[in-house]
Amino acid sequence: MKTLSILTIPILTILYFPGLNGQLMDFDSLYQNDQAFKEQIDSRPEFQDLFHSDEVIKLSIESDFKNLIKRKFKGEYQPATFKYYLNDTVVVTREIKIKPRGNMRRKTCYFPPLMLNFPKKEAVINQIHDFDKMKMVLDCKRGNTYEQYLLSEYYAYKLYNIITDYSFRVRLFEITLIDTNEKMKDLKSYAYIIENVDQLAIRHNAIPIETQNIRDDYTDLNTLSNGYLFQYLIGNTDWSIPGKHNIEIIKSKDPTILTPHFIPYDFDYAGIVNTNYAVPDERLGIGTVRERVYRGVCIDESYIHKAVKNFLDSKEKIYALYNSSGMLDKNNLQSTLKYLDDFYEIIENDKTLRRNILEECRE
Repeated sequence: MKTLSILTIPILTILYFPGLNGQLMDFDSLYQNDQAFKEQIDSRPEFQDLFHSDEVIKLSIESDFKNLIKRKFKGEYQPATFKYYLNDTVVVTREIKIKPRGNMRRKTCYFPPLMLNFPKKEAVINQIHDFDKMKMVLDCKRGNTYEQYLLSEYYAYKLYNIITDYSFRVRLFEITLIDTNEKMKDLKSYAYIIENVDQLAIRHNAIPIETQNIRDDYTDLNTLSNGYLFQYLIGNTDWSIPGKHNIEIIKSKDPTILTPHFIPYDFDYAGIVNTNYAVPDERLGIGTVRERVYRGVCIDESYIHKAVKNFLDSKEKIYALYNSSGMLDKNNLQSTLKYLDDFYEIIENDKTLRRNILEECRE
């Protein structure tokens, strides 16, 4: 794992406690007994919104991971201790529940993604009072290859954040998994948490919709066209709006706005990630997930052209996202940049845009 920039809240640097010989201070004790500390914590945006910053947070989770892996198909909650290190001096400790999640990754991965369930009454970050369940994605298996897969998927989320606010926010962690029964070695790796769909909906004055069989062209066409191009850019075909597969749908609370928005997630089968277990649907007629297939239905072309302009206007920011990452290894970075180059060569030319996208829409 590469060296990380760990989140350091400025006031905690000021409130360093001399003479403790490196001993960690309990956050709750400080928060309850030191008024200055409490006021400063309450004023920090990091404690209002977990996704306020992109800096990497350091945390650990202690649980019976051997049991979790053994019983991952049961999908049962089990107790865990969650520790969030504000810096080298202060730690937040919470007793939570965790369970494995994700259909395909539970079959494929040694370490499945997790659902974290926080006790609301003990929440520190205010948003957890309202959104107490959060999805965490871990390395599928140990080793640099799978670490790079995880980072590539994380950056796919960040890429879509550049394109539209109708996207899930993510936060990266340096995590240590500690098996309480000491039947497996401590695992240090990256992980990221995905924004709760209810929180995303509230950001847009909307509510989540559970209904299936919603036609693509019944959703907001601006969001739809952005989503189509995004899925094409990252080479993802593992999604469906009518089947509500790897997408969420939210609808505005404003009764005058009738069309809902779709928000994609789960990109480990995308070509830009290129996991060694990703296999495209044989009905698509492609050999690998790196081959792009446009899966959008036919809509008014003006919306696609508007989305194309959005991606062109965002090109510099997208390339900067990857070039400044510092966490993707050289081969992965070069492969990703080449994959982006191929996409932009298509949409920057009217003929290739029409041949590969506009004429490939589904009736």
